[in-house]
Amino acid sequence: MSYQHPPQVRRVLESLVPVVCPPEAMELGLGADIVDHVALTMSVVPPLFRRGLVLGLTTYDVSAVLWWPGRGRRAHRLPLALAERWFARWEHGPTPIESELAKAVGQLLKFGCYEQPAMLERLGYRPQQWIDQVKRRRLTVYGDDVRRAEAAILAPDPLRPRSQKKERA
Repeated sequence: MSYQHPPQVRRVLESLVPVVCPPEAMELGLGADIVDHVALTMSVVPPLFRRGLVLGLTTYDVSAVLWWPGRGRRAHRLPLALAERWFARWEHGPTPIESELAKAVGQLLKFGCYEQPAMLERLGYRPQQWIDQVKRRRLTVYGDDVRRAEAAILAPDPLRPRSQKKERA
């Protein structure tokens, strides 16, 4: 099953990247990649939950028109300072629906942000180096034990001796 953001939802998510993600995300030009990652994540969530997110993001966008500081603009058209205030209003909103939607969308965007290779590199997150280092250390410390266990696993089962074929006379 393939999911693609409706155009309006994509615009809202792209406008939220600079609000929710660290400034490096925009410096590295990762906005579209982050939103694409959110689409991949949304493609595997249950359809009813996904519809709720789409409806919630649409409501978030359209309801900004009624917000006085927004001056009749949808959320995706707000300047950064107002977009941050609008998201904070939802994040700390009077109803659990608003705050839970803001939390879920924030988590999806942050997850998408920190899954980007450029962001991982910027953070200096190189797990393969650590994995190789730990592997070498463990093989040095536990190498003999590993070889003994491997030999025990591969050895013939003493409780099931190999059957000997009897030759017919």
